[in-house]
Amino acid sequence: MSLTLNLNQGQVAERKTFITVAEWTEGSSTAQREILGTRTEDSSMEFNPDMETMTDVRGITYTDVNKTEPEQTFDPFYVMGGSLLASYLTAAALENRIADYNNVFTIYQIAAFSGSSQNGYYTVKHAHCTILPTSIGGDAKVSMPIEIHFSNDITVGTVNKLADDFEFTASSTSGSNL
Repeated sequence: MSLTLNLNQGQVAERKTFITVAEWTEGSSTAQREILGTRTEDSSMEFNPDMETMTDVRGITYTDVNKTEPEQTFDPFYVMGGSLLASYLTAAALENRIADYNNVFTIYQIAAFSGSSQNGYYTVKHAHCTILPTSIGGDAKVSMPIEIHFSNDITVGTVNKLADDFEFTASSTSGSNL
């Protein structure tokens, strides 16, 4: 499936139109969401392919991608007032509660440069993801860089708005990569 880009010929999509949202449930409470990237200057989804390159007996070189292990880093990720994720991860990391961040997040990748508020914005939902705090501290401000490790449990769909209280609708042609 290809996307319809809402961009003029030669127009480059602005970084702020590629949105990452974390969703999790703490205990028996309702799901919480947070749009990631506040005070982070640069963050990209890295695909990290596992590749195998070989040259056959005729001298032709082939490269096969066996799998990808996508991840995204937010560095810095500041411990800030109002950040529900920072509160959740800080306690989990300091108390070494690995189960609290291991495969418990749903991550939404919203491509706001494809779609509209009337028809929905193209979104890929990744279930069973891990958000891993890699350290905590800093010099003047407390930062806790995080890595998102995406799963391959994927559902394609749309969201109705560009805020953390969106509704996700799965595409009728959507399916999991499992």
